[in-house]
Amino acid sequence: MEIEIFKAIVHVLDSSGGAPVFSDRMLELAGDELDYLASHIEKAYCNDAVKNCTFMAESTFPNLLLENEDFVQCSKQIAAEFFEVMRHNPSIPNADLIVVYCSIDGNESVAILKMNYKVAYAHFYQQVEGQHYNALIKQRTILPAASSKTDESIIVNMTDGSIKLVEKKFEVDGVKEFYISSRILHSTQAQPERVKLQTVQTAATQAIKENYEDSRKIESEIAAILCEEAVAGDGNLQIERVKKRIEDQFPLAVNDFTAELETANLPMEEKVTVPAAKIKKMEYQSIKTESGIEMKIPITLLSAENDYVEFINAPDGTISLLIKGVML
Repeated sequence: MEIEIFKAIVHVLDSSGGAPVFSDRMLELAGDELDYLASHIEKAYCNDAVKNCTFMAESTFPNLLLENEDFVQCSKQIAAEFFEVMRHNPSIPNADLIVVYCSIDGNESVAILKMNYKVAYAHFYQQVEGQHYNALIKQRTILPAASSKTDESIIVNMTDGSIKLVEKKFEVDGVKEFYISSRILHSTQAQPERVKLQTVQTAATQAIKENYEDSRKIESEIAAILCEEAVAGDGNLQIERVKKRIEDQFPLAVNDFTAELETANLPMEEKVTVPAAKIKKMEYQSIKTESGIEMKIPITLLSAENDYVEFINAPDGTISLLIKGVML
């Protein structure tokens, strides 16, 4: 992913202080700071918890981004929107809000990273009665590490207005809700991409198991189809193509697969974003026995046309796994 950062600013949102602490100056971006922000933007963009949303007609957020040429003032207004909700609802975590104007794979974007505080310990040096004394103090405003993901983030593509949103439910006015989409962005409510992927996988697996007796390799067959289609779509899994693959390989299951998705309210025209890290995990299937033996087998070796792995049913109902042609 190609990320170019042009501007960034940090505002402090601590509801216990009674008012936000706005910054009047943008960050002076050096190598480490750029790497830190780019890392979090990439993780927010590729997070499998991301929701692909759009602004509703009544939302004023797009105009706030498009019509305000003063980046600092625009970022303050965004921070004020967050703080207004936070100060009435203490369950929402305090945070530093980092607003970034950037380019993501050539698309002009605004990334809003709500960096919820972490608690950590650090040493504190002082002199006590003429003696050196190193104490431990609790730091309550530690930002997430570069290797971690932010709990809440918004990335708006300024070209088409699309939103990549990562949010959590918190208690707002006595009810748990997704406050970012409902109170700040006024955007559509969408399922996280990982939920959509799990829905497709579960629907396909159930449909095939209900229509075919020999279903021992079904999960690996479905994983192979999803993995291949995600790779072919450069990380975008088209459900319509998955349906076509099922229709070709398991024709008796296609009607049940379609019905399962309709029940889950997942349109056939939908696309599912699958991050590269998730695709890599899908290339292997873990098998764990009751005795604790665990194996990770490439799904390509579990496909029907391969004869490397054989499941053997015993009369007592147990299943043995035979791996052929092993070279140690």
